[in-house]
Amino acid sequence: MKRWYAVHTHPRAETCVVKNLNRQGFDTYLPQYLKKRRHARRIDWVRAPFFPRYLFVEMNLECVRWRSIQSTIGVLNLVCFGEKPISVPQNVITILKSREDENKLI
Repeated sequence: MKRWYAVHTHPRAETCVVKNLNRQGFDTYLPQYLKKRRHARRIDWVRAPFFPRYLFVEMNLECVRWRSIQSTIGVLNLVCFGEKPISVPQNVITILKSREDENKLI
């Protein structure tokens, strides 16, 4: 059965990790929101991760080689309890996705 798992990434490497995991065939979810950024007297809005340094990957632990995620560029590790990754409750992902607008922003 497929479940969602949290992936801990290097700082500001979330989008890179999403690309790398998608290339390996994993389904990913990176919740984002619009963040106000000020620089040199300019204000603009940029996409930012809702949970900095974290994203979610959906997989079936019995069917996939999940340890390959650990060696993906930009990944520090999967959030584990002991040796095995611990799943995120499905309703957490459902709630996050239900709060997204048409641009996939929370």
